Amino acid sequence: MHPNADNLIATRFDTVIYDLDGTLIDSARDMREAISRVLADHGLPPISDEDARIFMGEGSKITMRRAFAKNGRTLDDTEASAVTREFVSYYEKDPVRYTTAFDGVAEVVARLDRLGLRQGVCTNKFEKSARMILQGLKLMPPIADVAGADTFTVRKPDPRHILQLIDKIGGNRARAVMIGDSIHDVEAAHRGGLPAVLVSWGYTAKPASELGAEAVIDRFDALPAALGRIAAG
Repeated sequence: MHPNADNLIATRFDTVIYDLDGTLIDSARDMREAISRVLADHGLPPISDEDARIFMGEGSKITMRRAFAKNGRTLDDTEASAVTREFVSYYEKDPVRYTTAFDGVAEVVARLDRLGLRQGVCTNKFEKSARMILQGLKLMPPIADVAGADTFTVRKPDPRHILQLIDKIGGNRARAVMIGDSIHDVEAAHRGGLPAVLVSWGYTAKPASELGAEAVIDRFDALPAALGRIAAG
């Protein structure tokens, strides 16, 4: 980053909040394996990595509903809760077996930390799983804290999911930015008064360029430049 970009970023922002799956990490294979083990227990065929990417993003219960629906099975609330517990049990045994951070993530997170920015993860994955992954990939620290689907009483696209995390890590809501991959990230950010940057490679059925974010990046190491452009107005 150019020193002027550093100054712009540090002046405009004090907090960066990230989505997790599809934004910082490629977790589709581990998700697919755990989902498919549950499906097998119920006599159903496995899903693909691409299915996992499309089914993710709104929390594990919705993911499991979608996986069963693909096989023609509609779940009531009790059934959905039960299979979600089965999924979490499988998934948390080894959530970083195949999961990796996308190229450039560790370097950018370290760079923003050197600028003094607070960093947190706001995800619709359960908090325990998210922490296990961030710690396993050595991203936490510099990432200070995680708000999962079960951390507060709300989750994305409710903006309070992001705003309460900003408060928790001591950030300034007016100087925060959301980095994500889906419409839920954009909606939560904008409803909370934050700008949003989307990655172009994430887990979304609709292209990131069509979701209304202030910027879209094609490589994670392009994030600082995007933040600099937003800061410059």
